[in-house]
Amino acid sequence: MAPEAQSASVTSESIPGTQHPKRGLGQRWFGVAGSIRRGQVKFLFWAFSPVIALFIIIRVIPILWLLSLSVTNFSLKRLNWKVVGLRNFQRMLQDTQFVLAFKNTMEFVALSVPAVIILGLLFAVLINRKLRLEGLYQTLYFLPFILSTVPSSIIWKWIYAPGKFGLANYVLEAVGLNRVRWLTDPKIAMLSIIAMYVWKNLGYYVVVFLVGLKNIPFELREAAEVDGASPVQATWHIDLPLLRPLVLFGTVYATISAMAVFTIVYVMSQGTDVSTGTELTVLAVRVYQEGFTYGNMGYASAISGVLFLVALLAVIVQFRLLGRE
Repeated sequence: MAPEAQSASVTSESIPGTQHPKRGLGQRWFGVAGSIRRGQVKFLFWAFSPVIALFIIIRVIPILWLLSLSVTNFSLKRLNWKVVGLRNFQRMLQDTQFVLAFKNTMEFVALSVPAVIILGLLFAVLINRKLRLEGLYQTLYFLPFILSTVPSSIIWKWIYAPGKFGLANYVLEAVGLNRVRWLTDPKIAMLSIIAMYVWKNLGYYVVVFLVGLKNIPFELREAAEVDGASPVQATWHIDLPLLRPLVLFGTVYATISAMAVFTIVYVMSQGTDVSTGTELTVLAVRVYQEGFTYGNMGYASAISGVLFLVALLAVIVQFRLLGRE
């Protein structure tokens, strides 16, 4: 055999213990990449494990404990308790106070959430139009949100005070109108509290939507104006579609906040002439009454479970409606 043929037949593959250079490089590359990925996974695990553990401790475990208590007759007034199954949930159907609280909560959510979202968008659009003293307007809108809830509720309770002692009735009389029983008339008492809630939380949504409007490229509005679009049309066809993620966030946050409203209703309804606030009770107040006033933690946990499931269902529906493109 010729020397050239012999040398050609001798390759790196025919030599024991050797590999093809390209294949060896690829294997080494994938090996390094795999080790990097494993290292990243380990780093992320150890970096986020405290956060995940804290979330499980303060969120997941209490929810599971709450659901487990909801099927018991656990009470703070006695040591012995047992599993009663769905008896607490059956009791809700016959509990007129729970039915009233559920109705009031749904009314509160149905009126307050659209109010804060629509008014928040409206004021954000108006402020975004390069108004003078824009910073002052933002401060005035956001100031009620950062005020403490209890003092704010007490102030508004004084504004709604019956007779001539309340500021609202004083203004009505000054313009020749009759006094209104803001917190003592069951027909308008809940609306009065909702008005205070909207005033308290509106500034947060104004700022959130205003930040979203500031991040929309000006070229889009400029192109719409060149095409002959009015400011209302530009807002409707450009700003609102691009603000959909923020609208979804605001709607979900407002719904959860309204579902769990407690302090405003509790402070403003206690001590009124409406049967000590019974007609104004909501689910969160009902949970407090059953759990800490009467000691029925099992029944209170069942009410909390219903509130949690209703809020979860509302959020899922909102994601299905507002989250899709």
